[in-house]
Amino acid sequence: MNAPEPPPSAPEPLHWTQAANGGGLLVLAALFVAGARAVLKASWLFAPVALVLLGLAALAGWGAAVQFSGGAHMDDHPWV
Repeated sequence: MNAPEPPPSAPEPLHWTQAANGGGLLVLAALFVAGARAVLKASWLFAPVALVLLGLAALAGWGAAVQFSGGAHMDDHPWV
């Protein structure tokens, strides 16, 4: 018979540095989206530039989500 697993511990509260980093990345993502809109408003010929800006916005948004969800913990593998 297996021993019961202990209940999961409560999540750690968000540290102020994670909130600041996540907020900064979120602002950066918004600026990239605004830049893409401005580039497309100038001319449709700049659509490749707008796609690059939207890709950067997606990466910045992903980074913000990582920070707001607790950050990347690199201590979960013994070889890292």
